[in-house]
Amino acid sequence: MSVQRVAYLVLRCADLERSRRFYEGLGLRLSPEQHGSGAKHYSCDVGGLILELYPLSDKPTSGLRLGLVVSDLERVLESLRALGAAVGVVGSEGSSPVTVIDPDGHRIALEQER
Repeated sequence: MSVQRVAYLVLRCADLERSRRFYEGLGLRLSPEQHGSGAKHYSCDVGGLILELYPLSDKPTSGLRLGLVVSDLERVLESLRALGAAVGVVGSEGSSPVTVIDPDGHRIALEQER
């Protein structure tokens, strides 16, 4: 098998702007994009992986679970709580990973960078 890395991940979003705010609350810097006459969407590079947020279509991605390593977990959680995001600790109190649910039901595991 010659797969070297995952190149991109597409998340389908019921409310693109709401999802953009959520992921920016995680600390991502999303840029608007459109490839030719395709759908307008948002994109960013996360450690060499391109994360793209697209409008919901007939291809939902709600079964997805995404794991992210963040530089300041407490600051990210504070930002997400301010947006009203559902946050649940998986490990013992104060430890990571922490699971958050994005506006479309995707589970995002957050872990403090070591």
